Amino acid sequence: MTVLVPAGCAPTPPADALTLGLAYAHLERWQEAALALQQAVEGCPQDALAWLNLARAHLKLSDYLPAASAARQALALDPGLELALTIAVHSLGQINAAQELAELFGSIDMEAVRDPALHIQYGNALGRLGRYEEAIAVLLRAVARDPGGAAAHRELGIIFQFLKMPEEARECYRTAQALGGAAVGLASAVVFCSFEASRWEDLTQDLSALNQLVEQNAGQPMPFYSLTFDWSREQLLAAARAHAVGLFRGVTELPPPPARHPGSAIRVGYVSSDLHAHATAYLIAELLECHDRDRFAVYAYSYGPDDGSPMRRRLKQALGERFVDAQALSNPALAARIRADGIDVLVDLKGYTLYARNELFGYRAAPLQVNYLGFPGTLGSGQYDYLIGDPVVTPLAHADGYAEKIAQMPHCYQPNDRQRPIGTAHTRAQWGLPEDCFVYCCFNANYKITPELFDCWCRLLHANPATVLWLIETNAQARRNLLAHAAGHGICAERIFWAPPLALDQHLARIAVADLFLDTYPVTAHTTASDALWAGLPLLTLCGETFVARVAASLLEASGLPELVAPDLASYERRAGELARQPQQLRALRERLAVAREHGPLFDSARYARDFEHLLERMVERHEAGLPPAHLPALQAPN
Repeated sequence: MTVLVPAGCAPTPPADALTLGLAYAHLERWQEAALALQQAVEGCPQDALAWLNLARAHLKLSDYLPAASAARQALALDPGLELALTIAVHSLGQINAAQELAELFGSIDMEAVRDPALHIQYGNALGRLGRYEEAIAVLLRAVARDPGGAAAHRELGIIFQFLKMPEEARECYRTAQALGGAAVGLASAVVFCSFEASRWEDLTQDLSALNQLVEQNAGQPMPFYSLTFDWSREQLLAAARAHAVGLFRGVTELPPPPARHPGSAIRVGYVSSDLHAHATAYLIAELLECHDRDRFAVYAYSYGPDDGSPMRRRLKQALGERFVDAQALSNPALAARIRADGIDVLVDLKGYTLYARNELFGYRAAPLQVNYLGFPGTLGSGQYDYLIGDPVVTPLAHADGYAEKIAQMPHCYQPNDRQRPIGTAHTRAQWGLPEDCFVYCCFNANYKITPELFDCWCRLLHANPATVLWLIETNAQARRNLLAHAAGHGICAERIFWAPPLALDQHLARIAVADLFLDTYPVTAHTTASDALWAGLPLLTLCGETFVARVAASLLEASGLPELVAPDLASYERRAGELARQPQQLRALRERLAVAREHGPLFDSARYARDFEHLLERMVERHEAGLPPAHLPALQAPN
């Protein structure tokens, strides 16, 4: 960046401070530059370029709030300083200040802003705030400024996905790819949107094209998208590794922390943007409450929004002052806070999911870093020492598919909350279902439904006219397309019922009126599976070779219902048909599930907490003995 010494200030001490600050900046001595430039703006507060240089110095120091403040002051004095706008936008983006970004962009004449990247960032901020229609209008302005640019079309695709319009999103991604955008990333987004919309006519061709690009070393897809492709562990690991390289490039680890004081409580920190009304919070809440406070000091670092929900209040009450609202902290600042808190084990509850800040783990703020719960697979990076699984989802024989060492819980890896309320029981008629039919249901998101599984479900309906299918409606496009696919199998629309999103207690109440949950594959039910089992509904699943394809199998094993884990699609279809024709078998399964719900390990939160703590202690013991991370086979905590 070219730095100018502005005219208009007399040779006074502020001008001397400005000259000194610019000299320090030239030498990249940014701390001294910031101090001198602060003196300059205090003495000459109308000097826009002095404010601009101060903003630059703070930016170099990763002091994002002061950088944004100084840049905004420069803009107020000279609205034509697009560089000041760029610094302000970058700084606010680093601290995830979407509201402040939207307010900044809204305060200036964006028609006069030439840089399409700034319009794209404005659209992104509006999208983060859920202002999707406004975001589309802004992104179309970016397209007008750079018709051949791929970035705006990609961002439009993201917004259309948020609007639950995956067909439009898919076309935006196709356009971005045609304009030279990242071929593999966009091709994987196209495939994922086809799953979201249940539009399968081009799926085989698009998957083949994607696989060919990957084989040609053109890149790797986003790890989350790759979970839907029925890939091998080796392929998923390659995708995760490629993503990790980009994330952690340029991140410098902090110096090693001092050794933990012998005998002191182990400090464990959980990091997530989902510590509010979200599936992750619903699973982990009681674990956080059950931790032994004599042996563990428990922290949570929330970089997501405070939604004011009862769940958010519950988590804050459980952790008190150790619940840290870190939304406004940059990654370096949050890493410094974690290091200052003396965290021994830092747990990433996000993995490669929406709004994750995985870069934080590149700083090595804690001596042990763990991949847990949020992402069903490897993160492909040496920045994570352990992946917490169990003997079903992560058998040690599968270790070649993980960059992390496998740390096994003795039963299911997934925690559960016994305090999840189940709403007042309802009859089928209240949910619009027939009373005299066998109700198959699947409340998994539509993107998990594959053509092969849906064909199987249609065959089950065709074979037994006294059956119906009950699905969650994730988006209207998937509903329309699935009904068209069903019609092609001779299944009329009246035999498929649709469930809208509901509050958790009511959702659990309605699940209980179905007869059998039909799981998806390769992405099986996770939280949705434990919801069904908690509500007393048996679930039939397939078990594959990857973490994501084995989660429901793990839940069923921990529930004492291993016979509901099918080895292949033919066995799955045969078992689903049998259960619809043999009500006595289903009654017996429900009775066993009711016993397991009260006495089995899956929903025993106190037992889970002790086993989880024992696993953390084994990690810490190895580290303090000077040993590297190693696979930790399943062991129950001693009584």
